Amino acid sequence: MNTNLLVICLFVFGLSNAQPYFPMLEEDHTWSVDVYFNPLDDPPPFTQTFQVTVSGSVVVDGKTYKKVFSGDIETDCLIREEDGLVYQLDLINATEVIKYDFTLEVGDFFIFENGLMYCSYNWFNNTDVPPLEVVAVDTQFIAGQDRKVIIFEFISTNNPTYFPEIWVEGIGSLRGFDPLGETVDVADGTSLVCFDIAGTNYFFNNATSCDNTTLGIDDLSQDQIVLYPNPVTSTSILQFSSDGIVDMLKIYDVSGKLVKEEKVNKDYVLIDAMQYPSGLYFYQVYSENKLLKTEKFIIK
Repeated sequence: MNTNLLVICLFVFGLSNAQPYFPMLEEDHTWSVDVYFNPLDDPPPFTQTFQVTVSGSVVVDGKTYKKVFSGDIETDCLIREEDGLVYQLDLINATEVIKYDFTLEVGDFFIFENGLMYCSYNWFNNTDVPPLEVVAVDTQFIAGQDRKVIIFEFISTNNPTYFPEIWVEGIGSLRGFDPLGETVDVADGTSLVCFDIAGTNYFFNNATSCDNTTLGIDDLSQDQIVLYPNPVTSTSILQFSSDGIVDMLKIYDVSGKLVKEEKVNKDYVLIDAMQYPSGLYFYQVYSENKLLKTEKFIIK
């Protein structure tokens, strides 16, 4: 057979047998991400689960980006996907940076951009992360498909300790919707616990539930404690049950720092956006030192 013809035949054969790329940013995908908080003050550690979805789009400089939602709250994160790369729009610098690169192979390095928005938590990463080197690439049957798996290792002369980061094609990091570089300064870490495709749940990191949120004891009281509107753009009302059982309110920022503590003697508290920097917060309400509810809210 002619050599050129052989090369062409082998090339075509390779294309026909190449594994298709599975996109990450599909609107029937939901990521359930556990964030572990250890408050700097008295309350015990708690877990908050974020359900992350992408929906709708916006065009910026001729490029179409997906919007990211945490629960029913639209975050400020805009991302898009092309040829195995996931891009995020840096709103502060009006530039586009790579959030994921699923084309990487063994020996390649990935550098995280400092200052990007956490898409899951609507907060900025202000931590420098050393470059990550790909130490292994594999194909594994995960969430109903054969997917490329990329395993990294920290490369740092100051901290040579092994610290794995694992990406799965079409899903993202096993730490959650945001990879290591964008979660390293969030309290005690994050993990992907559930990935949902069109209503089918796939569990990760030994999870057995898509929502591991640690809340209070009285479900009825929890349902009657509501903050609206959320996000807080001017003044919102944190409404309690009318039986007067709530006697203490505490508010924490995303690092676990207590930023407000207030005794409660009525059935509501006003949350004034002017009193807080923009970002993600958690409120906790108590009755006679018993935690009733932990919930997130956003100050715009």
